[in-house]
Amino acid sequence: MNFARVRLWHLVPFALVAGLALLPAGCGGGGDGVETYDVPKGNEPPPGSKIGGPGAGADGYRILGAMYPAGEKGWYWYFKFAGPADKIAAAEAGFDEMAKSVKLQADPAKLPTLELPKGWTRTGPKVVGSGGVQVRFEEVLTIGGLECTVSYVGGGADGNLGRWAGQVGAPAGAAAKATTEFVANGVKALRVDLRGSKNPLGKGGPMTGGK
Repeated sequence: MNFARVRLWHLVPFALVAGLALLPAGCGGGGDGVETYDVPKGNEPPPGSKIGGPGAGADGYRILGAMYPAGEKGWYWYFKFAGPADKIAAAEAGFDEMAKSVKLQADPAKLPTLELPKGWTRTGPKVVGSGGVQVRFEEVLTIGGLECTVSYVGGGADGNLGRWAGQVGAPAGAAAKATTEFVANGVKALRVDLRGSKNPLGKGGPMTGGK
């Protein structure tokens, strides 16, 4: 099966896309080496997990991300690392190291190069889906049982930032304070740090716009 990069308004109305569920879900393999599977719905933690349960607190979950403007106006490369706050914290130094190593290619739509930190693994592209909508992640990086998804999507950073804040249950106004600027190989990028009480796993990728 040949998957094009996300072009959302050709797939479904914006309102449906904005409610998509993310951490990797599926469309049936096609012999192209892309892994696919179904995303669990809802925000419940795995059975037996103490994260998100009583006493987990308001910051039990976290989304750590990096956003790189690339190509046409409004298009970005998104690196999204989400999960229980304690597990994200354990891999935070490696994520930041990787984020600063990202280098956009001459063709901004091509997967950027990066230096993979010790302990991290590249697993290749993946297709996720929910409700008949399919989205392709250009790369998935893993560490400690968590995934960092890499996507190239239009629509601008603000809408996606707000959507991420909603996914993790961040308090009102958190999105506006969640970014800091850094430079990666000459590109001014945004580092995102959102914390909240909702489990973001199983929610959709950065998809507020497209061509």
